Amino acid sequence: MPRRWFPTLRRPAPAVKSLPDFSPGWTPAGVDRARPWSVDRAVRDGMERAVWIYKAVDTISNHVADRPLRVRPRGGTSDEPLPPYDAHPLYRAMNVRANPAEGAWTFKKRISMQLLLSKRGVFLEPTFSRGGELLRIDLLPPGRTRPVPSTGNDLISHFETVTVTGELRNLDVEKVRWIRNPHPLDPYSGITPLEAAGLSADLDFYTRHYNLSFVNNDARPGGVIGIDGDMDDAELRLLRNKFATGPSSAGAWTVLSGGNVTVTDTSLSPRDMAYETVAATSKVELLASFGVPESQLGNASGRTFDNARAEKTTFWEITMPPHLRLIADAFQDDAGEDNEVYFDTSDIDVLREPRSKRLTEAREEVAAGVRSIRSYAELAGYADEVEDTPQTRALWVPAGRTALPASAADAPALEVAPPKITKTLGLGADLPLDTAAADALRARLDDTLQALTTRWTERTVARLNSPRHRKGTRHWDDRGDTDPRVGAKQLPAEQIVDAGTWQQEATQALQPLIEQAADAAADDLHTALGTTSTPVIVWPLLAPLLADSLAHQAHALTEQITEADRDGKALPGITDTARSWGRSLATWASTAAGRLATATVESARDQAATASARAGLVRRWVAHDDGRTRPDHDTADGQTQPVGQPFTVGDDLLRHPGDPTAPPGQTVNCRCRLAWRLER
Repeated sequence: MPRRWFPTLRRPAPAVKSLPDFSPGWTPAGVDRARPWSVDRAVRDGMERAVWIYKAVDTISNHVADRPLRVRPRGGTSDEPLPPYDAHPLYRAMNVRANPAEGAWTFKKRISMQLLLSKRGVFLEPTFSRGGELLRIDLLPPGRTRPVPSTGNDLISHFETVTVTGELRNLDVEKVRWIRNPHPLDPYSGITPLEAAGLSADLDFYTRHYNLSFVNNDARPGGVIGIDGDMDDAELRLLRNKFATGPSSAGAWTVLSGGNVTVTDTSLSPRDMAYETVAATSKVELLASFGVPESQLGNASGRTFDNARAEKTTFWEITMPPHLRLIADAFQDDAGEDNEVYFDTSDIDVLREPRSKRLTEAREEVAAGVRSIRSYAELAGYADEVEDTPQTRALWVPAGRTALPASAADAPALEVAPPKITKTLGLGADLPLDTAAADALRARLDDTLQALTTRWTERTVARLNSPRHRKGTRHWDDRGDTDPRVGAKQLPAEQIVDAGTWQQEATQALQPLIEQAADAAADDLHTALGTTSTPVIVWPLLAPLLADSLAHQAHALTEQITEADRDGKALPGITDTARSWGRSLATWASTAAGRLATATVESARDQAATASARAGLVRRWVAHDDGRTRPDHDTADGQTQPVGQPFTVGDDLLRHPGDPTAPPGQTVNCRCRLAWRLER
């Protein structure tokens, strides 16, 4: 007799019924797999049944609700924006009460949730008084509101919404604020994270649903029993009772005697379904689509403090800003043309870190004497608490805390130069000029350059040891060459040294000092002559001199690093080479400071004398007589020339000591100066 199955198995297969709570909706290969994620489905099949979707949406919307929305005038800078208005109609609606039935916190939370879940977006209806003042804002139901395309040039003709009583309302475009994450192709639609993560949401639900069914069926989903012969209904019920389900019968088997009975166990184990792997993958995909790290949901297990901190920074720098910007932009027209709307995130600690680092660097610059106290106060945002005085405008050099005035007018208040006193000069007498001006400037330049050279050396060492510059070289990992990032490339010495940054920082630090000293030297000569002060231009003459000297030093260090790397030195040895060069750079700083100081003072006085046009004004070369003076300079001692005529120093013609156009052999370490007098 042919084998027969139970009567219930001989019946036609029942039609598949799609359940509203968990319908798979799979489609054949090659067909679009996604069912539309309407807002109703996103809430029902997503947020209300998937824990990760709920937590992601709830976390983002809670942060939005916590942020106050503010209005401020346009202008200012990123570091110092203009302060927000104390009272604005939009501020009350978005931070106190949006409408009689809804507080601002709940209102902002619902806006955020709808923006994350509604493909159509969020529709807001503001209500204004006859005078144009904002009175309230209401949320329109996203599932029953839609934009109506225009047949003309406008994108939208009007909006349609259906009330709870079924009434159709038409709303003008200017009466609706429409917020949506823009779709790349459809201007009338938005896009939500669930559009991309829909399969992950379904998979997460079905793996959980399977395990629930597994437990409900004694951890044994079922089997097939085949019997030769027919069986009536009474026997069928008896057999089913023998294999009854339920906790009391879990795991029990019943042995039946008589007849040919075969039992095929079709049960599966959770391991066969790889539930843990599927669930973990779904979680990662869902949280990635919403941009919410798990540590921001309250679970930081398995992460170090730094990793959790980095995830928080990523969340507030990548996920939240565009979400907040979309909502704030919807109210831009309500704020006024000259104002801007923004969510205040100034109290988020991870967003304050870049500014804190900038302020830390600025404080270091103040301590190094390359930034004034007033400049730091303006950067930090409390300039109104620091008076604008000569002391706060000055640069304070670390050695002895010497003040460098911001202008010649500030010098008397800082007591770094005597007040200018006009004297009546007699013919043949040397002008009463400040003979120590060049020495004072030399000390200030030396202090500043010493601080800069220390910074350049340590920065070079840090860049030398950074992964970015070691990658692809033999220095990547000291543990061996098993890492694929170990290579045969040479260290990029030119990138490590960064001569361009040196030049920029030297210019920023030295140019104010040199220009101030040049103005002071020129004013000193004009005061002695009783003539009107005129501006002098010294820095453009000295900048190429400094640039060439710095480039030479940077090139020398680049060559030393390249040579040490080529010779097979280990990274610590190359680091020692860089630091050793840094010690020799300190000597260069003192030499450069002396050359620049002499050139600054004498060039400024030479220009001032030319501009004064005083007849009978002559200059006398004055050399140091201490045994360290060059023979050529010692011979030139006492040589007198009228204004405009060069001095003969050895085989060269010099306009003045430290002449930037003269050969280095005649200007480096030159300590000579000029004495001035009127002969008629």
